[in-house]
Formats: sequence, C-alpha cells, structure tokens
Amino acid sequence: MRPLFDDLTRYSETAQWDSFLRCYAETPDFLAVSADGIIRNYTDFRKICKSYYDSLREQKITTTHEIFHVVDDNSVLLCWSGNINVFFKNGDTMKMQNYSVTFIFKKLSGEWKITHSHESALPPQIVKAK
Repeated sequence: MRPLFDDLTRYSETAQWDSFLRCYAETPDFLAVSADGIIRNYTDFRKICKSYYDSLREQKITTTHEIFHVVDDNSVLLCWSGNINVFFKNGDTMKMQNYSVTFIFKKLSGEWKITHSHESALPPQIVKAK
C-alpha cells in the first residue's frame, strides 16, 4: 500500500497525470468526490485530472496526518491530510491548506487501485503572476 501511495504523491508533484491515473481503478463503480462537491465517475475524473495536470509545472505536497485502516485482505482505507503548494505553468501559484482526502484501495487482479476518493479543503489561496 505504501509504495502505491508514494507513487501517487510523486506523480502528482511532478504533474505526470497519466501515471497518476494508473493508480486509480477504471471500473464502473469508481467514484471521486472533489473538494468542489462534484461526484465524478472515472471518465469525468480523468478529464478533470488531465486539464488540471496539463496546467501545472509542479506541486509540493506535505503530509500532516495519515491513517491507514486495513479493512480486510483486499481493502484498505486511507485518511490523509496535508498542505499543497501548486505552481502553474503560467506563473500563478495556489496554496491549499488542510487538504484532506479519504481513499479506498482495493486489490483488483492482484494490484492495489483506488476505487473511491473523497476530497475536502478550505478555499485555496491563489496568487496571480505579476
């Protein structure tokens, strides 16, 4: 579980959206709830990820809390919280403090994948490039 989450973080920080998405399960029951409150299936989640990551240069992720709960041999729940500093290609920056995500990981065909995520956050602070 730890290696998958470390990969997810690295791909997110380096704006590798295609590798980032390989950590998620492309299944009919996949759900992602964004911090904006919108529920997305895998196809819609993929679209929003591509749009977001195509606009990034990089982001820095700092973990403040992380709790793994093993549900059974094929299911793990991760409650993660931290801070994210985003650096866009256009020079703008964004700070997201106290960003929290709950992930459900499932072992599918021998591989761990995220089947559900739910994000919560305070409104981000955006600083426009000069």
